[in-house]
Amino acid sequence: MRTLRTLCASTLICEFFVIGFAGLVAMKLSDLSMGTVWTVSGIAMGLCVLLSGMLRWPWALQVGWVLQIGLVLSGFVVPVMFFLGLAFAGLWWASIHYGRHIDEAKARFAAMDEAARELAEARAAAGGTGNVDEAGGADAADDAREAREVSEPGAAGGATAPRQRAAADADATRPASDPA
Repeated sequence: MRTLRTLCASTLICEFFVIGFAGLVAMKLSDLSMGTVWTVSGIAMGLCVLLSGMLRWPWALQVGWVLQIGLVLSGFVVPVMFFLGLAFAGLWWASIHYGRHIDEAKARFAAMDEAARELAEARAAAGGTGNVDEAGGADAADDAREAREVSEPGAAGGATAPRQRAAADADATRPASDPA
């Protein structure tokens, strides 16, 4: 959720400034009084700042959508806000959508890293002998599978992962008596 919150907070802070500048334009172009313009703009700006700090709660995302609708509707007072409101609504959607995907990917990579760490600790605790098959030798298929799991994207040296997998697969298919 950290990436999602960061992206959404960045969008809200940018909206804070856009709403402030739109308030300045609305004072000159609309028939509304200065007090009305700054009351509405001030509430919207305050909501942007408050929401940027409250994004840890799911309801804050919903309130953010309400703010986006209000920003689009402000186009009736300052016409350019139709465009800017739609642009910020798109940024809001992208912040939520891609933020969730990035956070999910980070969680998957953290789980893979933890599994690799546990595997390394288990091997170290077993004296580094690895798996032993019925003949008393290391099980090459298990070693190849573990090498493939550890070298998935996100691990150190991700660019060499395909070569490591190819070497591990070749070792798994090579007979034990073949020294290569």
